[in-house]
Amino acid sequence: MRIYDRRPVVVRVSRGEKVHEFIRRLQQNRVKIRELEYLDDEVKFEITRKEVSTVRALRKKYHLKVKIRYLQQSRIFQNTGWTIIGIALMILLPILCAQFIWKVDVEAETPELEAKVEKVLDEKIKLKQPLLKRHLLSDHEIRQTIMEEIRDLSWVHIIKKGGSMTIVPQLAPITEVKDKKPDRLYHLIAAKSGVITHFNITSGERRVMPNTTVYKGDVLVSGVIQIGEDDYLAVGAKGEVYADYWLETSFEIPRKVQYISATEKKWTIELKNQKEEEKEQSLQEVKLPKWISNFIEIKKTQTYTTTTQELSEEHINSFILPLLHEKILRSLPPKTNIKKENILHVTFDDDKVKGKVLFLVNENIAKEYPIDQGD
Repeated sequence: MRIYDRRPVVVRVSRGEKVHEFIRRLQQNRVKIRELEYLDDEVKFEITRKEVSTVRALRKKYHLKVKIRYLQQSRIFQNTGWTIIGIALMILLPILCAQFIWKVDVEAETPELEAKVEKVLDEKIKLKQPLLKRHLLSDHEIRQTIMEEIRDLSWVHIIKKGGSMTIVPQLAPITEVKDKKPDRLYHLIAAKSGVITHFNITSGERRVMPNTTVYKGDVLVSGVIQIGEDDYLAVGAKGEVYADYWLETSFEIPRKVQYISATEKKWTIELKNQKEEEKEQSLQEVKLPKWISNFIEIKKTQTYTTTTQELSEEHINSFILPLLHEKILRSLPPKTNIKKENILHVTFDDDKVKGKVLFLVNENIAKEYPIDQGD
């Protein structure tokens, strides 16, 4: 589009009777003439490229000899409208693109866990990309939704970088729970106070409803059911009853901490006689013929880096809370979920970080209580 081309052009017109009329008509056509000079045998002036077509049209009309010389041929940024548009797009496009999440990755320990998380993202969170960042749920809401749907998780790391977001679910430690084979029947009573959220029972009769506040010792599920107007049958209560309750905890950790983080995964070829301490941790190995496996090995490895970090207020959400979250979760029964954290206070001194945190815990609070003969 030549209308935006403002690069300078020098025009030389031979002197003649019609040259003054020629210049007057240029001005009538709103051609901006600069550096006008009347020389002995020619008139010299400067215009822009967008006005060259007007000069050529009038030159033919007045039969004048015109020489046109284009200036600034080799400039990277030419003085044109397209250059202005290009620079504007170069500035605005990255700013515009930075407002969106273009890519969401899930990095899980197993393909099955990865598929579960992706299903939650699609069905519950509806994390379709590209997604405008201001419409994105907060990290806490995303983490909470995933952990409520997949109760085997202890934490969900959310890493945002530019227009991409990586979700790293972390499985809770496996705790062995030996099956009990009781020789008597039980009620299920509340081991602690809380607000009932949901039941997972296989036998017995509920005595409370969801969203009900219960106190330690209250009967949650009765092991005795009514089968008639005056007849009762002891079947025993079995199952789980989950409730929310607040747990306050104090903490004290060193100001400087060392932690090990996983970096890239890669395939490597190593000599068999390499020292064991020099080898990287193997995740997957390739079976080779026996004659060559005695000399080399091909395996997928995971490298780790050790980092020393001095904690400050900016590390509360990124480091301190996840650390406390996992520590508290390890001390609680299996399938427990921490739904929310509230920091009461944190203090930093030269070598320690101290504080108190309030956790909203969702836990199976049901405890067996023997059925007496008179129940």
